[in-house]
Amino acid sequence: MIKKGKHLIRSHMTLTYSFTGIRIIDSSLTPVDWDLQVDLVATSKTGKTREELEYNASVAYQKIYFWLDTNLPNIVAVDVGNEDDLYIANLSSNIMLYCPDAPTDDMIIQLLHSKISVLAGNDLVVGEVHLGGSDTTLKYTFDCSYGDYSLPTTVAEYYTDGTSRDTVPWWSRDDGFCFEFIRPDETELTDEELFKDISDPLDEFRRWIKDSSDVHIGLTKEPAKIVQVERWKPKKV
Repeated sequence: MIKKGKHLIRSHMTLTYSFTGIRIIDSSLTPVDWDLQVDLVATSKTGKTREELEYNASVAYQKIYFWLDTNLPNIVAVDVGNEDDLYIANLSSNIMLYCPDAPTDDMIIQLLHSKISVLAGNDLVVGEVHLGGSDTTLKYTFDCSYGDYSLPTTVAEYYTDGTSRDTVPWWSRDDGFCFEFIRPDETELTDEELFKDISDPLDEFRRWIKDSSDVHIGLTKEPAKIVQVERWKPKKV
């Protein structure tokens, strides 16, 4: 059940998403099928019509789905603090999920909750997130109503083997990535020169939204049904 302030929200929608990837722990590669569930509810804002609220919430929902579908299929989850594991991950061309610790499901679920909350912005409230991997009998549930994640707040805190383009970790950024862009050692090039060919996948989504005037044309398999709250005023380089 989602709680916002003193209010318990009894009716909400749930985004479901399944993906396959590799978990690397202590040089061991484990193929995993993951099932993800995210509880969401549309917010209510003074001065906005119901149609505007539904449209904004639908866009936020599809933005989240777009990010999931862009990054998670065939993902390689790795602890970037483990030099051997990071080396193995870098040998593949798959997108990497940068983790500040071992990529167990209790870590991954916290990273996804944080990222999805940032992507949702002020148009959707993210409640409980559920994650289950095929390599374990456990299914994890995580909620963070007040944003007090047990995660590093800067890239420098968890990635110490180089300098990142960004100071804010990927899980706290409103962009289309799940990893960091690291500057090569001893380069004199500026970030603009180094990363000039890098484009944010979410730019494509934003262009689509700008060009589209039909709220029912979606990036998901079917249009999202948005639940309204009645009483309360939250590619790899």
